[in-house]
Amino acid sequence: MIIVIIVIGALESAGGGDDEEKAEPASASASTTEKKSDNKPKTEKKVEKKSFEIGDTVKVGDMVYNINKKGIADEVGPSVLTTKASGKFVVLDVTLKNNGNKAVTVDASFFKLKRGDKTYEADTEASMSANQSEDGNIDNSFFLQEVNPDSEIKGRVVFDVAPEVANAKDLAVQVQTGVFGTETETINLK
Repeated sequence: MIIVIIVIGALESAGGGDDEEKAEPASASASTTEKKSDNKPKTEKKVEKKSFEIGDTVKVGDMVYNINKKGIADEVGPSVLTTKASGKFVVLDVTLKNNGNKAVTVDASFFKLKRGDKTYEADTEASMSANQSEDGNIDNSFFLQEVNPDSEIKGRVVFDVAPEVANAKDLAVQVQTGVFGTETETINLK
């Protein structure tokens, strides 16, 4: 009888210990959930504050972007060196400034066209063609172009997309700090 009481007592204390351990993580996860829910409104507010559009100056790290205008075209480039779109070209007229302390090598890959969950890469050849003058000189190609501190470049970045994508009302462009894109911002192209 004493052995049964000891066994029952041992089981209860073992079970009670587990309940206490389980209760602690539950309250810890509840506080974690509370923290997450507390953070959600703050995150949503940040997204609302950072709504950028064509013409806005957008700072991303040391880089400052301005999408001056958006156009749609079937071809880009001077009459002699025209590049034709497979679908339609979305042409962005861009100004980019380096506010950092070192030169940055800029590439068309700094720009990604976004529509919902889909991401479209810039067409390097079309971008180079869109930045050529009639005499064949390339002004700013956005192809591995070095931009010194406090310097600014202007030019066009081109995306070859399906016609329904080019005409979509929910297009945005994601701009980034560098090749690896450790910092990004999104600019609506309405």
